[in-house]
Amino acid sequence: MLIYNPRQTVLITCRGKHAVVGKSEEKDDIVPLQWHSPVSSHPPMYSIVLNKDLMAVSIIRNSGCFVVNFIPFSMVNVIKSAMRTSGEFLEKCDALGVHEVQCEKLVDCFKLKEALGWLECEVVEEKELGDHVMFIGKVLSSYLDHDDKRPFHVDADKFTTTLY
Repeated sequence: MLIYNPRQTVLITCRGKHAVVGKSEEKDDIVPLQWHSPVSSHPPMYSIVLNKDLMAVSIIRNSGCFVVNFIPFSMVNVIKSAMRTSGEFLEKCDALGVHEVQCEKLVDCFKLKEALGWLECEVVEEKELGDHVMFIGKVLSSYLDHDDKRPFHVDADKFTTTLY
């Protein structure tokens, strides 16, 4: 266990161009993420930090947007599956058994129907940080449908939740 765990796990969704076997294709991706945080209230901004090797990095660079999906603890098995599943050669929504919903403000991105809430973000800054990339997004739309227990990543495939 790392000293800064447990951390809340969210699912990042994005859609855009990505090179697959040398050919540029429109791809969707869903990435479980623990490294995320609000960074400003006025204007509202949110940061995500992704490993440079993830397909989502090239998609977000090309599309300029992402969605932070806050999910219930009951979806921890979806998180574990997403950790092991690449969207490069398959439709990740179908593989994970989740459903996409069109965003309110972002023209060509999606959010997850099963999420408790969402932050639709437009990238305003990108920063390389060692083996990771930080994207800071201006929150264009946010919504909390309902609250519930949320998943917190402990280590490897171990998760816990809040007490309420």
